[in-house]
Amino acid sequence: MRFTEAFGIERVAEDDWFDPHLTVDTKLFIDPLLLLEAGGVWATAHDELIAHFVHCYSLVAKAASPKSVSAQAARRLLTFPEPFELGLGYTAVGTRGSGAGDRFAARMADGIAVAIAAGLTQPEHIEEIGILNEGIGADRISDATANVLKGRLFAYTQETARRHDLPLATHNVGHARVSLDAARWHDEEVELPTNPSTGRPIILVPEFILGGLPTLNADDWFDSHFNDDIRLSLNLTVGQAVSKASIVAFARQRPERVREWARAQTSREDLIGYDFGGDPLEVVQWDREPARFAVEHPLPARPVATTKDLAELVGEVVERFSHFVEEQRGWSLLWNDDRSEKPEEAIQLLFLGLAQPYLRQFDVELDREVELGRGPVDFKASSGTSARLLIEVKKLHNGKFWNGLRHQLPSYMNSDGASEGWLIAVQYRSNRTAVERLKALPVEVAGVASATGTSLHYSAVDARRPVSASRIEDARPVDSTETEDAP
Repeated sequence: MRFTEAFGIERVAEDDWFDPHLTVDTKLFIDPLLLLEAGGVWATAHDELIAHFVHCYSLVAKAASPKSVSAQAARRLLTFPEPFELGLGYTAVGTRGSGAGDRFAARMADGIAVAIAAGLTQPEHIEEIGILNEGIGADRISDATANVLKGRLFAYTQETARRHDLPLATHNVGHARVSLDAARWHDEEVELPTNPSTGRPIILVPEFILGGLPTLNADDWFDSHFNDDIRLSLNLTVGQAVSKASIVAFARQRPERVREWARAQTSREDLIGYDFGGDPLEVVQWDREPARFAVEHPLPARPVATTKDLAELVGEVVERFSHFVEEQRGWSLLWNDDRSEKPEEAIQLLFLGLAQPYLRQFDVELDREVELGRGPVDFKASSGTSARLLIEVKKLHNGKFWNGLRHQLPSYMNSDGASEGWLIAVQYRSNRTAVERLKALPVEVAGVASATGTSLHYSAVDARRPVSASRIEDARPVDSTETEDAP
């Protein structure tokens, strides 16, 4: 359920806020560089953000050792817990993540120290710290920005609530305000809307400052013309995969290039936020059409008391998902307008959008990316205390496809004590790899089930783009440019 649905809101022209999902985090992030283009009450927001880090730079510069008063003060000010009230980030199960604790504060301080040692004594963009340290990514930069600007976000949310006559309640919000001189964060009581699913507060964020990744990021810096010599010496082409650790190592040797490149990005003509209409990552509109399909095509009522009952129900839901993708244009939600594939996560979210309303009719919970010791399984369906089933969703041409079946899924099942597992193989391409894997799938599934003593099921879902009238002789088009075993 989304914010607008929960409160019955009809958006008006003044509503430029992102409509968050209230039970699943959206994998978008606040992009600090987009604040430079913001006007009105946001015109000075970037200055406020940089002022916070100017103070942190001064503390790191004065620190004689990691245990000095200045170093400890810097780390306190660089501690940015995930603001779960925004419903953004990487937390897929529920909307409250672990956030940036002491170790991330230490990494930020380390990145600042590297910049200072290179003569970059004043911050211009906080994203530079992420390029100079391997542990600081999009989520940490977004968390830092949201923590520093929480006062503005409070006011923005309260103004929206007044415009739509929404009820507000008093909530205790962590890191609501900061005292720079005292190097201390303060929790405060704030009037905010209440999430009816969790009872927690809701904070709204303007769409125009959200992106899929920060504009200033390590990969784009490395691929820029500022580093032509590095790529040439390593015989690398633009866009060729390089580890974040290697990029950070290069950046630490040449931090002045990071600063020069960051300055150049501020004048880019394409400095815009996420494309909410096209939704290229399929992280915004994933639930609307599949949920509508589920409501319009209900399943017959029946008890779900045993693991066998649960497996049969999940089988029917997977069949409905396959029908939705193949026959109800669900495939179109998995492709971009430029005919490129959306990421594998788009398939997972599309499945969640359809399966969740179905399963909730039977009091079956479907949790996404549940941590089971050796990594997160895509989905865990559970009914009561004993009936549970694990589900993995994989693109058929994914280079790790067989690993998902032979190792990942059995490992997760063993960790969870689950006896039932399901693999959903989604076909995007008609190349040899996809065709051969599809043929081998029944035997492979049976072999893994026999070897592990579990009950494994599979479903193949055809998400290829339909053939055009000019190519009607084929069931689906073959793209001669596609590569095999893509990740």
